[in-house]
Amino acid sequence: MFVGIIGAMELEIEGLKALMTDIEMKTISSINFYHGKINGVDTVIAVAGVGKVNAAVCAQTMILKYSPDLVINIGVAGGLAPELKIGDIAVADAVVEHDMDTTAVGDPKGLISGINMVEMPCDKRISDLMEKSVAALGNINSRRGIIASGDQFICTSEQRDKIIDDFGAIAAEMEGASIGHVCVMNKVPFGVLRAISDGANDDSVMDYPTFAKMAAENSIKIIAKLLGNIKEVY
Repeated sequence: MFVGIIGAMELEIEGLKALMTDIEMKTISSINFYHGKINGVDTVIAVAGVGKVNAAVCAQTMILKYSPDLVINIGVAGGLAPELKIGDIAVADAVVEHDMDTTAVGDPKGLISGINMVEMPCDKRISDLMEKSVAALGNINSRRGIIASGDQFICTSEQRDKIIDDFGAIAAEMEGASIGHVCVMNKVPFGVLRAISDGANDDSVMDYPTFAKMAAENSIKIIAKLLGNIKEVY
């Protein structure tokens, strides 16, 4: 089993790099890829940079260069579901691009041309294992559902409510769906796990810098646990 893991920022993967052994680093398309083992699992990890294009470039490069069996996107997100508080975990069943909009020509909101999908489904086995890994830690709340991505930092109630109304999403961030989009095109299974750093509302500008590191540490703990058990599933 060979797992690819992508975060947008260094704080989202630095804890995983610290766990990695036998590291080999290569820079491709201005992105550093770290290949080694975490808990005995062959793994490649990378910091993509913020936003959908950066994430898509990273995912496509990772797939072409390393051919992982599975790609996981981790990091932080703004919570949309009322049950999700700062530090809690959102596990994606599917991802959507909330800023994709060709409704003017009659398409449904969020429809992605070429693959003709709005909701891009995550691999159920990895989503199930993510949930089990959260539960095994015992002290972190999680919720499962749709995670929405777009090239916007969601920080107003108006933005938040629109994404909920349009897609029923439980969390919003800026990369997961573009990674999912690339994986669908390449027929590579994928999963998205996000720790909540803010409420995607008028307080987000203050909450995000305060809580992002703590939230990212929660997601790293879960992925480390997951990698220890992944051979039981794949």
